[in-house]
Amino acid sequence: MSVAYDPNKLGWPAAAVTVVGTLGLLFMAYTIHNKTYRHPRDPMNFQVYNAEDKAKHSTAGSHDAPAEGAAAPAAEAKH
Repeated sequence: MSVAYDPNKLGWPAAAVTVVGTLGLLFMAYTIHNKTYRHPRDPMNFQVYNAEDKAKHSTAGSHDAPAEGAAAPAAEAKH
């Protein structure tokens, strides 16, 4: 065999590609986070359907009283 085997030179290109790819993904995640994250107490952070949700809750009846026309609850079964 005329070619010398040197295990220290094997795999470095693949390792370099993996490191560069990982750094690229980290940079992309950091950029997306900075452009889209809003703190929960941010005054500009409001619910998109706030008016519709308030209307649903204000017109909804109480959960304690049965609705008009509803059947009376059945008697409890004895075991």
